[in-house]
Amino acid sequence: MTTIAFHLGKTTKSGSAGRVGRALAWVTAIIAVLAGCGLITACQPAADPPARIFVVVASATANEPAPVLAAPDRAMLRTAGSTSTHAAAYVVNPNTGQAHQVSLTPRRSDGEVDYGPDRDAELTHGVTRVQQLLNGLAAAVPFDLLGLISQAVRITSRPGTLLILSSGLSTAGAFDLRQAGWGASPRAAAASLARSGQLPRLAGWRVVFSGLGDTAGRQPALPLPQRTVLSRYWLALCQRAGAASCAVDGVTRPEPPARSTMPVPVIPVPRVSSYQGPHGQTTTVPADALFAFNSARLLPGTDAILRPVAVQARARDQHVTIVGYASPDGGTNAYNLTLSAERAQAVRSRLHALDVPAGLLGPAIGLGTDHHSRAACLRGGHLDESRCAQLRRVVITLHG
Repeated sequence: MTTIAFHLGKTTKSGSAGRVGRALAWVTAIIAVLAGCGLITACQPAADPPARIFVVVASATANEPAPVLAAPDRAMLRTAGSTSTHAAAYVVNPNTGQAHQVSLTPRRSDGEVDYGPDRDAELTHGVTRVQQLLNGLAAAVPFDLLGLISQAVRITSRPGTLLILSSGLSTAGAFDLRQAGWGASPRAAAASLARSGQLPRLAGWRVVFSGLGDTAGRQPALPLPQRTVLSRYWLALCQRAGAASCAVDGVTRPEPPARSTMPVPVIPVPRVSSYQGPHGQTTTVPADALFAFNSARLLPGTDAILRPVAVQARARDQHVTIVGYASPDGGTNAYNLTLSAERAQAVRSRLHALDVPAGLLGPAIGLGTDHHSRAACLRGGHLDESRCAQLRRVVITLHG
């Protein structure tokens, strides 16, 4: 009888039953291992997806809109709940520093992840629950945003995403904007706080600022230059504190009234000047106080500038003319002409919404950039932003 044996991948003839038996035993053992372990790798424990942790901190003072999740914030939380089996948000109370935990991952009553037909509704419910907790926040302590951030990152032992819903206009603690002013170097301010050990420890955290510069109550609206400085301050502080990433959410947010009744100090901002023009009282408003760069959409809080104009026009039955101008440091002449006209029209529409009768509102005119503007924008042969900013303006004249 001839025996066929499997030996190292080759078919050979052998008369030795012992060698055949040992070879078959090895093959059987290998097959068992491969079947049980799924080609070895399945023998290792299945890796659990990393937890997605969010800490949501809102300053919720009387001088800023009540905290609201903007659309990108809601999308970020919902995505975390749908992609992680351990996604959670901690909503921090600004008065106590304590947090309420919300599970963002849909779960069944037995605690297992829910992949059933109710999953979508439960994802929405988790995000809605975060907003409901924010709806109950109203600050009753001084506005110390840096201190609040320090408390928030101690909520969990594992770094995650820190979502900061705040105007950023802190008036207490180690970083008081009334003391810092609008002219300090953000990097120098951050370095000084780091040397004195007053920065939070943000190593590993991804930080998102949402609502910086949005004001309410007694706090005047911030012109664009001051909004820019404010963003630079907080980004510098965040980066110096060692965060993995720092970002400012620049979206337009809802502006519900503040729920806090505790008075908050006002931070001074540059005032809009008025002067007597040849055809009546003229108010020249820097365009940066009303619009973001290259935008004709009014910034939040601009009613603080336009409402007094509307009140006077109605009370004295005065006609209103509006002229927009642009600076030459961005876009073509044709683009600037269109932009200045759109901005003038936006101001006219807002004055009408503030109850100025249509009959008192003249046409909104855009004059773009005149031929003298470029020379006025130069310093030493180079464009100077501070001079250019003076050329971006909206002129509102009340007459008759």
